[in-house]
Amino acid sequence: ALKVLNSQTAQMPEMVARFEREAMAAAHVEHPNITVAVDFGKTDDGALYLVLEYLEGHRLRDALAGGPLDIPRALHIARQIASALERSHELGIVHRDLKPENIMLVSRQGDRDFVKVLDFGLAKVAEVEPGTDAPAQALTKVGTIFGTPKYMAPEQCVGGPVDGRADLYALGLILFEMLTGVQAFSGKDALRTITLQLTAPTPSMKSVAPGVTIPASLEAVVKRLTEKQPES
Repeated sequence: ALKVLNSQTAQMPEMVARFEREAMAAAHVEHPNITVAVDFGKTDDGALYLVLEYLEGHRLRDALAGGPLDIPRALHIARQIASALERSHELGIVHRDLKPENIMLVSRQGDRDFVKVLDFGLAKVAEVEPGTDAPAQALTKVGTIFGTPKYMAPEQCVGGPVDGRADLYALGLILFEMLTGVQAFSGKDALRTITLQLTAPTPSMKSVAPGVTIPASLEAVVKRLTEKQPES
């Protein structure tokens, strides 16, 4: 799959930085559940391009259109997302925009729900200066808000420093949605949603989906993933 930054967008420094960030992340993370980048560069007329493995399947968002997933299926998907995050976090790469739209389900060796995490365009990439162990200048500044409000951790909502725990918070909200068919925090607009992320506790699954039975141990995992304080 060929991704090209059009000439208009190429004049916007932030969009160019996002494109390069995605290329950098995809080129450095080798993991079966993360989309593989094959090549990156500029065309003769200066357009940036990124070559990614071509995926045939559907997005997790499409799978959720039919309502909640059964527990074994939801856990199978969540484990693969967690494995992809474990690898990217080991390399100092925080996705920062994990959501059902950025998770593809493809068929691999009889598994119809093989996960591929997409779109590291908002990733926070920890770089190291060549030849040293010193971290390079960050690609994004504290105080800048990136992400999708319905899946953003509180520290991300206020433009604070983020690490891998922000991705785990998003994973908790995705797991909540897979199990209940309902988004945990969904205000009438982005500002209201951010307010809920900052102040409202994660609702119980029974309160939003009375017809779904979730084991207490699984609800406890989701609660822990979606704690408001990163240290929790």
